[in-house]
Amino acid sequence: MNAVFHGLAERIRRNEAIPPPVAALLIAVTPVVRAGMWLRRLRQTVHVDASVISVGNLTAGGTGKTPLVVERARQELARGRKVAVLTRGYGSAPVKNPVAADANSPDDPYALMGDEAALLVQKIPGVVVVKCADRVAGAYAAIERYGCDTLILDDGFQYVRLARNEDIVVIDARNPFGNGRLIPRGILREPVDALQRATHVVMTRCDQASGLERLTSRIRAIRPDIPVRMTRHAPTNCRRLSDGMTFPLDMLREGPIRAACAIGAPEAFFDTLVSLGATLAEHLAFPDHAGIPESALDGSRPVIITEKDAVRLRQAPAHVFALAVELEDWPPS
Repeated sequence: MNAVFHGLAERIRRNEAIPPPVAALLIAVTPVVRAGMWLRRLRQTVHVDASVISVGNLTAGGTGKTPLVVERARQELARGRKVAVLTRGYGSAPVKNPVAADANSPDDPYALMGDEAALLVQKIPGVVVVKCADRVAGAYAAIERYGCDTLILDDGFQYVRLARNEDIVVIDARNPFGNGRLIPRGILREPVDALQRATHVVMTRCDQASGLERLTSRIRAIRPDIPVRMTRHAPTNCRRLSDGMTFPLDMLREGPIRAACAIGAPEAFFDTLVSLGATLAEHLAFPDHAGIPESALDGSRPVIITEKDAVRLRQAPAHVFALAVELEDWPPS
């Protein structure tokens, strides 16, 4: 049954046709989504004694916002700020009270918080990651327990209960708004006009997209004065999981590879590898946040996965590598 739902969700994400009766049923459920957002906006907004930077999406999953969270957290740390990232810990067990981890925590961040949170701990030395579905409670915990003065609200655009100083919306330039419909018939969490609440827009994967000027014009038709930044996910190296050793990107051109991932936009990952000169003998995509099965890592051929996939693996053969990426302005200066 999960495979059926995943297949349907993927067809919707890729804007493919689905059977009319199924489409009608999904459209009928759409008012529930709109009502949920309307009810959230009725709740009293909570202000906390810290700078709050929300980084979120209009669409469900796969926009590539994690590199932006990493970049902004590093920038704030470099300014001498004490930074926490507030997350729901998607894919991990829910908790009643806030839990936190940093680079010095004895507990396994992945087991405690899920893959995205674990990746943040790994890539941002000095940051505190706080997991709690109640992000207001998480904010208070970050401030009172850890002395944080800067909070990055991960996936926070729809979490309107916590007041914020910046409201950054990340848009995947390859698939900005899907088919234009709300969940579950489309991928939009809110109508596109919700961009009126945003303070900044960051467009990702611009190197893999067309119609950038048209997309920018559509955004500014909704919010004429909003800053729009174009970016790409720039690969930096390949890290061997068995020992942490890094290799130049040239290794991808040495022979056929197998690519495997369990992320929201697998096509973007595969296209990135091809753009680096890799020959994909196989490319395997699994549901977002799912573990890559051991069978996908078997054999002697190099296997390339994403950094998010890598944090889920406790052990990996010596031929498994994670492609490291950083956010970079597009086009490069």
